[in-house]
Amino acid sequence: MEQQQQCAIKCDLCDTIENAIKFCKHCRETMCEHCSEIHTKSIASKDHEIILRSQASSFDILDDMKCFTHRSKLCEMYCVTCDKVVCTKCVTEDHRGHEFAALDKLFNMKPKEFYFLHKTFQEQVTPRYLKEREMLQRQLSEIEENHQAAETEIQSQAETLRKGIDTVEEKFKRMLTAIMDNEKLPIKKMLASRETSYANLQKAIKEMRTLLENRHLSNIPLRLENIRQRLSTLSLDDNFTICSEKHLFEKSDISQERLETFFGQFTVGTAGDVRKRTLPPVKLTVFIRKAIKKTGVQSLSSVIVVNETDLLICHKTFGFLINKESGQVQREVFQSSELHEPAVMLSNGLLMARDRKSQNKVITILANQARSVFLDLNSDVITGLHLTRKNEILLSMVQEEDCAGEVLKFNKAGQAVLRIYQKETGEALFAYPTSLAENLNGDIWVVDIESNSIEIVDKFGLYRFSYKNSDILKNFKPHSLTCDSNGNVLITDTGNDTIHVVDRDGRALRYLDTHSLGIQPKGIAVEGPGLLWTLDSDKNTCYLLNYF
Repeated sequence: MEQQQQCAIKCDLCDTIENAIKFCKHCRETMCEHCSEIHTKSIASKDHEIILRSQASSFDILDDMKCFTHRSKLCEMYCVTCDKVVCTKCVTEDHRGHEFAALDKLFNMKPKEFYFLHKTFQEQVTPRYLKEREMLQRQLSEIEENHQAAETEIQSQAETLRKGIDTVEEKFKRMLTAIMDNEKLPIKKMLASRETSYANLQKAIKEMRTLLENRHLSNIPLRLENIRQRLSTLSLDDNFTICSEKHLFEKSDISQERLETFFGQFTVGTAGDVRKRTLPPVKLTVFIRKAIKKTGVQSLSSVIVVNETDLLICHKTFGFLINKESGQVQREVFQSSELHEPAVMLSNGLLMARDRKSQNKVITILANQARSVFLDLNSDVITGLHLTRKNEILLSMVQEEDCAGEVLKFNKAGQAVLRIYQKETGEALFAYPTSLAENLNGDIWVVDIESNSIEIVDKFGLYRFSYKNSDILKNFKPHSLTCDSNGNVLITDTGNDTIHVVDRDGRALRYLDTHSLGIQPKGIAVEGPGLLWTLDSDKNTCYLLNYF
């Protein structure tokens, strides 16, 4: 029954779901059996011709000629003003005062418009479509070919890596065997000597017993002296030890990230030219996930992710520990400890920052809130701090005497292990370095606010390249930067009110459209995969944004 109702044709008069099998050629309406009987008995419609709907032509049943507003009426006029067909009731209601024409004008005019559009379609649209389709299909083919080539390279690299691991494994096993043989050799020699001496002593005692039994008295004194000497030689000291160094195998830390970095990376460009791009960076629309506003202080400039629940938002001599979820200030941490920007959170949760009274000292705040001087650099001005993956401290500074900038790396004990200040040509690397960060591959990225550039050196301090103005974004003014877990570098650009996402080789992957959100980013910190915090100092607001 339900299926029959779904297949039934609706009656235009009673509006019920009946099997409307009749059709009035005059009214052009479909009717059920009951309504058709009433229709033929009505004085106004008794002369109308009623036929079976199955006998009606497709021209007779013009459902599209029914008025969209008044479904029981047929469209009999063409409204020139609205460019639509209407019924007589529409003429007196919604279309009152409009210009009308007969439907014949519509049938004479619209085909001409259609033929013009059809000509445009054939002569302009179709050739362009075919050309674009060919180009897109060719690009798809190229992408597929590149995919196959890249997959082959990945498989080849994996096979090379596996073979290399097997080779290294065999090499280390051979080295281990040689080391073990060298360790065993003196012990084996000593063991053999002891066994020989012990066997000879046993033999001498046996021979002595035979002499005593046979009463060969003449040989007894000599034999006893021989046994006495052998016993003296073989006597073991209670503190007998063998000095031997034990060789242990110390494993290197091979994390997933380091393995991926060593394995390779995806690039955009031609093989052999890692700096060349064939596609421009993408302008990415970003969304605000959270906004935290701090009132009562001006020009907040840096943000640090402390842990899963807290942020440290700083401005010169102020540092506020803020809960990410509630946005409430937990406490002020700079004033009580007399600290100043820049600051960094150590891996053990302790805070390290510049001393407020002395711009060349770095202070560590211990667990009991006591101050401990980590560095005292005499006349230098400290402008940036960063904690590396090995818990070493990178420090950018400017020398007051000659106004030259440099970057130093210190170990945990506060000893300088690397100084970076010039290129191999002798040219100075930095004018005024500030924000800095270490990437996954060990490269050090440093913001230079005087030259409006970012200088990149490798883990040994050797100059690699500079990141400056691009052909797409002019007026590049970097403020802060950080690195994510994929080895990409995120840079706030105050000249364009945007954030650059750059790969480890300096190729701009995308720009975050923070300008359209009214955000002027300065401070920046990575929250997690695809999420970052950025600080708008003019609004004193810290925003959580997506960057994928």
